[in-house]
Amino acid sequence: MTYNIEEDGTWEERSLNLLAESDFNRQFSREKDRKKGEGKLKTKWMIRPMAIPRVILELQDESSRETALRCLSRFLIEIREENPRMYNDAGHMLYYSFGTMSILLQEILAFLRKMVEGSLKYRSIKRIANVLTLIQSIAANSATREKLIDSQVPIFLLPVIKFKSPLEDFDNICAVALSVIGIMCQAREPKIIKWAVDNQISEACWSCTDTGNELTRVIGMHILEAILRNEYGMSYICSPMCDDLLTGLMKAWREMITILAKNQDYSPRLVFHVLRCYMLLCVHDRGFSAVLSYLPDPMLDGTFIESAEKFPIIGRLLDELLMTIGGNVQQLQTHAF
Repeated sequence: MTYNIEEDGTWEERSLNLLAESDFNRQFSREKDRKKGEGKLKTKWMIRPMAIPRVILELQDESSRETALRCLSRFLIEIREENPRMYNDAGHMLYYSFGTMSILLQEILAFLRKMVEGSLKYRSIKRIANVLTLIQSIAANSATREKLIDSQVPIFLLPVIKFKSPLEDFDNICAVALSVIGIMCQAREPKIIKWAVDNQISEACWSCTDTGNELTRVIGMHILEAILRNEYGMSYICSPMCDDLLTGLMKAWREMITILAKNQDYSPRLVFHVLRCYMLLCVHDRGFSAVLSYLPDPMLDGTFIESAEKFPIIGRLLDELLMTIGGNVQQLQTHAF
């Protein structure tokens, strides 16, 4: 049995589409766009004055909480692109409304307890997905993003991201949980990147890119790219004390690219994100050495020419990477990895 999330928005709508360059990623998606009629606002009544605060207040009552979570979640998904200002305001109201953050944390802890006990049901999956959608709106608001970090609530998402469950949709819940961190990191604010590095988000993303499903891997690559674009993040990943992390990432990406080379239609967007991370690492001596040492053969032998023709940006990135490597081989000889 698989919980049908389609009625409340696809998994991609709940996770990847909230990240920067989501339009670019959607062109790689295997999912078909929804019919235009399906995009109409189903929770139109919530745009009325004071409707959102009233539903937020219903979170206080345990008997109405599940319905309120579902209602708010669906509304946030529907207005995110149609009305960004209202989406932003909703995140602000959720954070500052009395007791709401405590309630959301209670929901996460209740899910973690069921997760450890092995008593997760598909209803639990549905409920935590709604909780995470609310937290996403708080993470997306520039006025509450750092406050969310200070609240330590995102720390409690790490066990969800790292946990392995036999439930078919659990990887998708990991993707939604990971997207909360992705939303925070994509602003590339130094405090948030430092928080991510210090709390071993890079290691969590390594695990996701190594064993997760496609959606989780793409979001993990988003986060790693944001970390690598920050000087503190780059220094951490390329530090001698993090050899295991850097080498682990290189091996995971090499295996992933080798698999993707055999089925290029599976996920061109993963190829795109790996290429971008390779390019970022090439600006650092140790990073460049690692890329050259572990660069998969399909990147060098023209295997991805079909993808490059279909998606020119992949071709441009691949050409740039090969030129960078070719122009720095002599430099590599003076730097031992």
